[in-house]
Amino acid sequence: MIPNRLDALMNGLLNDTVFADLVAPVQHALAFVRRAASVGRVLSMERFIALGVWRQLQGMGVLREQVQALDHLRDQLAPQAESVVPLARSTWSDALASTERRAVLQAMIPVLMREVGAVLPDRLAGVPGLDGRPVRAMDGTYQEESAHYRRCTPKQGGEDNPKGHGELVFYNLRLGLAEDALVETRSRHEINLLRDYDARPGALTQEARTLWVVDRAFIDAAFWDRKKRTQGSTLITRMKSNLVVGSRAAMPIAKTPENAGVLRDERITLLSSSQEWRLITLRTRQGRRLEFLTNDFSLLPGVVAFLYARRWDEEKCFDTWKNDFAHAKAWGKSPVAIDNQVCLAIITHALVTLLLHRQFGAEGARDHKALRKQEQRQRKAPSAPDGTERPDWTVPLFRYTSKISRQVLRFFKHSLLSPASPALYEAKLRPLLEAYL
Repeated sequence: MIPNRLDALMNGLLNDTVFADLVAPVQHALAFVRRAASVGRVLSMERFIALGVWRQLQGMGVLREQVQALDHLRDQLAPQAESVVPLARSTWSDALASTERRAVLQAMIPVLMREVGAVLPDRLAGVPGLDGRPVRAMDGTYQEESAHYRRCTPKQGGEDNPKGHGELVFYNLRLGLAEDALVETRSRHEINLLRDYDARPGALTQEARTLWVVDRAFIDAAFWDRKKRTQGSTLITRMKSNLVVGSRAAMPIAKTPENAGVLRDERITLLSSSQEWRLITLRTRQGRRLEFLTNDFSLLPGVVAFLYARRWDEEKCFDTWKNDFAHAKAWGKSPVAIDNQVCLAIITHALVTLLLHRQFGAEGARDHKALRKQEQRQRKAPSAPDGTERPDWTVPLFRYTSKISRQVLRFFKHSLLSPASPALYEAKLRPLLEAYL
């Protein structure tokens, strides 16, 4: 591939456009990563990330579609350029499967997240007892394999997961963004993936004093006992029926708004653990009884239940990736290519969120039409089929929506080449945050 094939296209894409505005933080973040500038003489890291973000926003799961669309774009932006395709399929495939690029992406994402965290509103501000602690969720999701991947499941004598490629995603509940992920093509239990991730240098699970909100599949008493003992990190999850409780001792429940609906707060021992745990029983507004398990004794029991409910935010992130981004299906068949793809999904989500905040401040994190719908559900009687189980005291804490709405993402999909200006965002983007078209 001749380097200048791509020059005319990239110059047009990044010439004072909405797309240029969107990916501007990439160059700044890459400046803090060693070797970033030396990776990719033909397709630089900055261009690789920009085209990956563009592909995610366009929802293009097929490489041939990406190449053809870039060819048409080049004809539109630089009709005088040579008539060869600006990006060869092999060039993109090789870049996607590059371990060097994966190392750069994994080093760049924490830098980008620090920039995002410095400006985005704290979604858990006002929750009592957190004291600035990192609060994260983790959960697994599955991705359909690429057309070139030949699955061989355990029933067929292989190791591949019959559900597709597994992704263990780590989500920052304060920012409302995914921060990291572990990819696994083999059929393995979630707790084994967690142990693999924890052994990786720079793993988020190694950060001190983190509060983890997880599904019951991640209950491993020995693992979390060690995390609490060595790092001060604790866990919130749902009680599991096969956990054997050794002893119980009732704890007093403070009469505060946060504890509305709490029936019991017990100090317990588990036969599988060397430390004490806590079992909280809550009755929801709709009358359901839920049991929460935690090894954190510093939080109000009602706050524990509230934080577990916020774990649903990560499901909204998965929904955005699979239904709005080009992430439902793998772009390549190697684990490295899948790793790079999920890194590009994390970066794309962060860049969109950051641009919305730069233009509209905290209002950029609020989808008013979605918030109005939530308020209507809250006002319904608890017995209503479409009412909410959310305790009344938590309503002011839901100031920001968990998902970027599809019509907001359509703005970026269809307006990437528009000249960027505050007037454009006010006229075309702000209304999409305020009402349905």
